[in-house]
This record gives sequence, structure tokens and C-alpha cells, in this order.
Amino acid sequence: MPKALLSDRRRHTKAVHRIGASVQNVPQEYVHLHDAEAVLLTKWSSLGSDRYALSAHWPETGVYGGSVPLLLTQTVRQGALLIGHSELEVPLSHQTLMELMDFSVSSDFYDPNNKPGNLFILVTVKRNRPRSLRVEQSILSEGRLVAEARLDYSWIASAAYRRLRGEHTEVAWEEVTSPAPVPAHTVGRTHEREVVLAPSDVPNRWQLRTDVSNLALYDHRVDHVPGLALIEAAYQAAHAVTAPDCHPIRVMSTFNRYVEFDSPCWIDAIVVPAPDKGVMHVEITGVQNGERAFSVSMDCAR
Repeated sequence: MPKALLSDRRRHTKAVHRIGASVQNVPQEYVHLHDAEAVLLTKWSSLGSDRYALSAHWPETGVYGGSVPLLLTQTVRQGALLIGHSELEVPLSHQTLMELMDFSVSSDFYDPNNKPGNLFILVTVKRNRPRSLRVEQSILSEGRLVAEARLDYSWIASAAYRRLRGEHTEVAWEEVTSPAPVPAHTVGRTHEREVVLAPSDVPNRWQLRTDVSNLALYDHRVDHVPGLALIEAAYQAAHAVTAPDCHPIRVMSTFNRYVEFDSPCWIDAIVVPAPDKGVMHVEITGVQNGERAFSVSMDCAR
């Protein structure tokens, strides 16, 4: 287990008992989803001093297809948004901008025998700026700490967002097209519809597929490619260069600019030396119109 996960488990155990008393159901608008079945969080309660407890349920099937990386990133995303809107007065009418998402995961979390159905999440919130939050999460399965995450996001009013986005505010989804995908097994996926990478003429480079029919990544109309889709692209690229088994145990993501639907975004992945035995380190970069749009550093257990 990564050292970052070695925390005081007595503190976590006490909070798990508190979450059992929570009575609040999670409205789907608090996690920016239209499909109620895509909501993974089930309850939340305040622990005081900017600390909160959440519960989550991971279905065996459904829109996320049982993908552990996708379920984990979606859980972290939903937890940050829920607490922002429900407890910290982040207006639902404002646009939220994800700036980074990092997490560490226990390597045995990917063992099918350990796949959780229910999770408990402890959340600590820090204000970076008046309209920006850092949300830190400790994720427990059956009382065992299995993952830790941090996510930074900010928010702006709709009018300011429209000025910021300019001509990109409106996207005709009916006209969004995607190139043919790479074979699903090469990126660790089962079905073609799950693949977000298309081949290129350059080794270890792919074109991002923005298939808006993929409801796991495109729950509703948006004017730019969601950060969740970019992290999924990084997962698939890392699997392609480390196959057959890529189990991300540490992920650090930075988002530099919006990825648009109207021009190709190129995904590059390179394996670099890792100091820890049994770990492969992968650097993934997304470039659009000659400028870096996002980057992901990923440690994968072998």
C-alpha cells in the first residue's frame, strides 16, 4: 500500500459510525448529473470543522460498466461537488472548473475479490481562494482505508463564464464526430463503446475520441470535454504502454486549459524510470492546437 495511505485508522472508524446517522439523500443536481442511476453517493453528514462523511454504493453493472478507475474518479468528483453545493454555498447556477485531481490507491483494491459494494468517505475541505476549494478525501471499504484523494476546483458566475468561453459556449452535439477506436483490449476495456482513443501515425500517440454517446463520460451537454473523460484517456493510454496489467496506484492530474470538440486533441504516453520496485511510471500529456491542455502522472503496479 502506498505510504500516503498509512493514516490513523481509529479516526476513520469513529467517523464511519457517524455516517450511519446521516439522513440526507443526494440530489443528482448536486453532483451535476442528469441520470439518477449515475449518482454513486448515497448519504452525507457534517462532522464539524469543515469535515464531512459520505457513503457511496458501487453497482456491479450500469453506466460505468464496473470499471474500477472510472468508478473511483467519478466518486471523488461527486464527493467534491456534493460538499461544495450542499454545505459550502457554492451556487448551483455557477460553473465549476476542475483544476487538479490526485489520488493514491491500495494495489489490492483492483483484486476482483476485494471489489467493494459500499464505501465510506471522509472529506476535509480547505479554501484556497474565496471561490476555490481543496477537497481531500479518505475512502474506506469495510473499515479499511483503500484510497486517498485531493481535488481542487473553483467556480464562476454564468455570465463571466460565457465571456470566458466566447464562441465555444455552444456546441452542436449532433455534429460532434469521432474517429474509429483502437481495439478495446489494447487499452484495457471490454467494449468498443468504452474506448476514448483512436490510432495515429506516431508510436504511443493517440487522438482523443469525443464520443458523446458514451453516457459514462457525457451525461449531459457540455461545451468542452469533461475532465473525467481526459483522465479516462490517460488510464487507457497508460494501459496501452504498460499492458497487459496496469493498475494505477497513484495518479496526479493537472488541467491547463479547456479541451474543445472542434479540433483534434493528441494524447502522448511515455514510460519513465520509477524508483520503486514493481512500479511503472507513465507520463501522459494531452495537446490541442499546439498547446498542452492537461497532463497526468501515473504510477502503475505490475
